[in-house]
Amino acid sequence: MNEKMTATVNQLQSELIASDEFTEIQAAFADLKKNVDDYKVFNDFQEAQAKLQQKQMQGSQPTQEEIQNIQAIAGKMRESKLISNLMTKEKALSQLLADINNTVTKPISDLYRS
Repeated sequence: MNEKMTATVNQLQSELIASDEFTEIQAAFADLKKNVDDYKVFNDFQEAQAKLQQKQMQGSQPTQEEIQNIQAIAGKMRESKLISNLMTKEKALSQLLADINNTVTKPISDLYRS
């Protein structure tokens, strides 16, 4: 990447960190980490999801027990206001990143549409 683009990307990173979307997800995650039970559920889900993805990448199908386990953890996640809040903030941050990506890649899209 050339120096000008590197500088622009670094500036964008700084703007992202300063954005409401980032600071809100940061606060929501900090709140979640303070609640031991909800944070454990969150980590359990991430771990179970990673294991399932790894199995699928290896061409294996999850067992019924693994599916039931992740569904049970997902149910606990839905009951947590802290996790729900984090997911809402994550969705807003994801939308911001999608908007940035669309703006950055617009010249490519336009090129192929012309």
